Amino acid sequence: MTEEPKIYIGIDLGTSAYRAVAINQHQHIVASYQQASTETGKEQSAEAQWHTVKQVISQIIKRCNGKTIKAVSVDASSGSVMMTNQYGRPITPMLMYDDDRSLEQSNKISQYAPIQSGCHGSTSGLAKLCYFQQQGLQVESLLVHQADWINFNLGASLGITDENNALKSGYDPIERSWPDWITQVTNTKYLPKVVPVGEKIGQLSKELCIQLKLDNQPDIIAGTTDSIAALISTGITQVGQAVTSLGSTLVVKLISEQPIFVPAQGIYSHRLAKLWLVGGASNTGGQVLRHFFEDKKLRQLSKEIDITAPTVDYYPLLSAGERFPINDPQLKPKMTPRPKSDVTFLHSLLQSIANIEHLAYERLLVSGAQPANVIYTTGGGSSNTVWQKIRQQTMKIPVLVPKHTQAAYGSALIAMGHISSL
Repeated sequence: MTEEPKIYIGIDLGTSAYRAVAINQHQHIVASYQQASTETGKEQSAEAQWHTVKQVISQIIKRCNGKTIKAVSVDASSGSVMMTNQYGRPITPMLMYDDDRSLEQSNKISQYAPIQSGCHGSTSGLAKLCYFQQQGLQVESLLVHQADWINFNLGASLGITDENNALKSGYDPIERSWPDWITQVTNTKYLPKVVPVGEKIGQLSKELCIQLKLDNQPDIIAGTTDSIAALISTGITQVGQAVTSLGSTLVVKLISEQPIFVPAQGIYSHRLAKLWLVGGASNTGGQVLRHFFEDKKLRQLSKEIDITAPTVDYYPLLSAGERFPINDPQLKPKMTPRPKSDVTFLHSLLQSIANIEHLAYERLLVSGAQPANVIYTTGGGSSNTVWQKIRQQTMKIPVLVPKHTQAAYGSALIAMGHISSL
């Protein structure tokens, strides 16, 4: 007797498009769909976001051809928040992850928050909550993260969030609670209940199931942030496995048995089931390369690089300021002297970024993390095979490109219960 296919759906609320991936019980992709977001900018309409997500869900379910949908999980950008009333009606716009209007509020938070807290900075969820408070709020109001909002519309209870999205709102991932100091800056009645990633938080509403022509009520599983969902998509599960994202910036994350917070070096930790993701984000990366070369030129010049040739030592940044592995807001870019050869210049940039990555993992090791034994690469830079060889030569451990890198695929794995295996 053939086993009935079970389908798990992951939804990724990207900055430019909303994506969905459906996988079966063997983790194979059976359908995918994406739709451009109608909302742009730092301030967005939550209702419009849900309208687009609903269309995405409808389309992905159609592509599953009547198979049984078992569960759904959603990831979204950390720090994107709004306020609703006690019935879930938005009473503010959704302020997105990069909205930095809350500088005054973040300065007040810094007087009380421990330096290792994830809520520092004018774009944090807690800073935005304090900003909303100054505009006037009822005590019955609730802080709702972007992923929480979609989960609520799917059928989950209002006022529930996950441990990763809550980090920038002041949540303490070590104590697994809202900290006592937070009462100095906000009323805790505004704050949601926090649950572990992977926990069941509800079922698709009966009304939505009727609209989507579903015979069952799929579970809603607490998801995570978009960057962590992308990491989960690679399939890493073991201590010592790491992921480097070579996007506009350079981000490294390493699976560790214990959390590490070294704010002076830009090192922070996210809880991941029973383990931790330890890492940091540098301001170097692909945006520096694209400042000098268009994509076509990058590909052409890369093919001409001899990775054994000498290079110039740089610290490639577009402007002053670095977060990790050197935390120095005044650190100046170093990209001179420029060789006459564009091939040598690009080679030097790629090698220098690889050196920064190597330093990043060294800093994690010195700070108490386990040594990385394999690095999976995500982001646009993962397609540059010459850069991969340069990094392999520099890191001296396997540097691999995983089969999957999509955040939506990672969320589908969460829906399937993959997180419980960590």
